[in-house]
Amino acid sequence: MQSFFLEHNGAKIHCLRFGHGPQLLVALHGFGDRARLFAVLENALAERYTIVAFDLPFHGQTEWPGRTFAKTDTLAIIHQIMQREGVERVSLMGYSFGARLVQAMLPDLLPRLDKLYLLAPDGIRTKGMSAAVRTPVWVRVLLFHLLKKPHWFLFLLKLGHSLHLVPPLILHFLSFNLTRPERFRRAFGCWFALDSFYLPRRRIKAVWRESRLPVDIYFGTKDEMIHYKTVKKMVEGIPNVRIFRMNAGHRLIGENLRERMQRRTYSEG
Repeated sequence: MQSFFLEHNGAKIHCLRFGHGPQLLVALHGFGDRARLFAVLENALAERYTIVAFDLPFHGQTEWPGRTFAKTDTLAIIHQIMQREGVERVSLMGYSFGARLVQAMLPDLLPRLDKLYLLAPDGIRTKGMSAAVRTPVWVRVLLFHLLKKPHWFLFLLKLGHSLHLVPPLILHFLSFNLTRPERFRRAFGCWFALDSFYLPRRRIKAVWRESRLPVDIYFGTKDEMIHYKTVKKMVEGIPNVRIFRMNAGHRLIGENLRERMQRRTYSEG
């Protein structure tokens, strides 16, 4: 596995490269993860793909000086990777939040895109994310300043939880991400970025149907974050989109997924 950095607008983007296949696959991880997450899939992908995964802004070893990032930034990073590999075409893989970013880039990358892998994909219908997307930017900015000292807010959250007004998942997420400066910056940096990575469901479905792009979607049967029925309904009547269900939760990247993908690769090869 090779580690290297790319430069983009004063930022240093950490990338991991593995595999030896003739096709390029660029992988984007989820919120709070890092590029190394995809290493477990190497044996399943290595013969078909050369895989480059990069740490998103505010994650891993990537150094990102800005307050947030946009779709133009991730597109520029992917184009840099393609130039470095000397290829004109690419396949994409996105896990969770990374799948939201990948889907938002579909209209821009479609002419050069060979295949799309969505793993437990955010960006279609995810519990709690609709409120985050609908929150006005000025409210996000106000909270960014008010919550730099979050103790009063966390006290209210715990009180709300004790009164059964705040779900445990929300309490845990905010308590974890607001109490350290680097996590605080990561959480708000990604929240500010949501508007740039928004693509309506009807537009996603239209791209899938009209482009005939091969799309493989992997879901965990125990995933409590992603609305499986919504995605299943979206893919009905679109033969180029396939859904694979696994006995897993939201964090489905692991040995079972590797074996599942490996069997699929062999059967297609």
